[in-house]
Amino acid sequence: MSDLDSKILPGLTHWEASNKFFAYFKPHSSYPAVLGELVCAGLNVMGFDWIASPCCTELEVVTMDWLAKFLNLPSQFLHSAEGPGGGVIQGSAGESATVVLLAAITKAKKKFPKLTREKMVVYCSDQTHAIVQKATMILGIHFRSIPTSKETNYALNPDRLGANLRRSKKDGLIPIAVIATTGTTSSCAFDPIVEIGKICQEMDLWLHIDAAYGGAYACLPEMEEKFKGLELANSFCVNCHKKLLCPFDLAALYVADRKHLLDALSLQPEYLRNAHSESGAVVDFEHWQMPLGRRFRSLKLWFVMRRFGADGMRDHVRRGVDLANHFAELIRRENILELYVEPSLSLVCFRWAGRGEEDQQKLLDAVKRTGDLFVIHTKLEEKIVIRLACGGLEQSFLDIDNAYDVIKSCVKNLKTNEQQEQS
Repeated sequence: MSDLDSKILPGLTHWEASNKFFAYFKPHSSYPAVLGELVCAGLNVMGFDWIASPCCTELEVVTMDWLAKFLNLPSQFLHSAEGPGGGVIQGSAGESATVVLLAAITKAKKKFPKLTREKMVVYCSDQTHAIVQKATMILGIHFRSIPTSKETNYALNPDRLGANLRRSKKDGLIPIAVIATTGTTSSCAFDPIVEIGKICQEMDLWLHIDAAYGGAYACLPEMEEKFKGLELANSFCVNCHKKLLCPFDLAALYVADRKHLLDALSLQPEYLRNAHSESGAVVDFEHWQMPLGRRFRSLKLWFVMRRFGADGMRDHVRRGVDLANHFAELIRRENILELYVEPSLSLVCFRWAGRGEEDQQKLLDAVKRTGDLFVIHTKLEEKIVIRLACGGLEQSFLDIDNAYDVIKSCVKNLKTNEQQEQS
């Protein structure tokens, strides 16, 4: 353990334990989830199908339904509802995107038996996470992203989507799926699900909602408007390891109809055949994912939901929003920084007020050099934008004040250097 303290920990970026970490989207683990991870490792269950360890499958079914109800998801995504839908734990939103696009391929092949992957195309916005493009690379299908702008708050424009879908057919490509995002990585933009969903229904396209980060906020009544139209989606994914107090890896993937997933991924070698599976009375999650083996990951979510309850989890999610709004208010009080877009969820995107790209980079570099605050940047329409993502369990309003003071001090120092150079 002394070697861990002296040799390993000093070389880590402390995502979890630092109240100075405002980069990326901070993970939000908790001690009940860590205990769940410990139990998961100790039991070492290989829960690939029901008979391999019945309670491993059954707890996953139960917790996926608990989570769906907590997030106010449509009943079509519940195991307990009448219908073919349900939820399954994947390792990441990237795995989930690959799985659902494979299901979309299978669905399209049934409709057009002669259709090849070389002719298939998936559409999304230029703000969609890179995991989607990587999924298309893995699967050997085309990827098209539609440019967004500040005019639509960097959300996917439904009219442009429709025009591009129609144009693709003229170019000899067949659209099979559209990815909409609720809470993009760069600015937490929300694509208009209702309008996109109607287009997908009219054209019989798979609609996947990438809610890896933003999906957690569906638990808040005040966010209800942002998630309207989920009943139009074929699938929905939220990372519980981003905001819902679980450590990596726990991505909850929901499908409205499991048949397409099973058609794409079911394989039953003789050594896995058993009477329970063949009866159709049990769920075998091995057919809902790419690997065979499965960890007992639902224990982490079960421990968290039992310990914090729905109210405690909502309080945690809402606190991140409050912290972001506090930082935005500090920006508005002085003419030092400027909001590039309005705060969304727990993210604030800002720039050095009235300055060009070179100065934005100087400010970003100066802040990082302090060691007192870790933030990253993105680019929106080729403009450098600094992101501050907050809401960790250990973060407080004082930490937000300190973060602002660090940035303010860096601006002051940069201005002093400019004056000295000019003189």
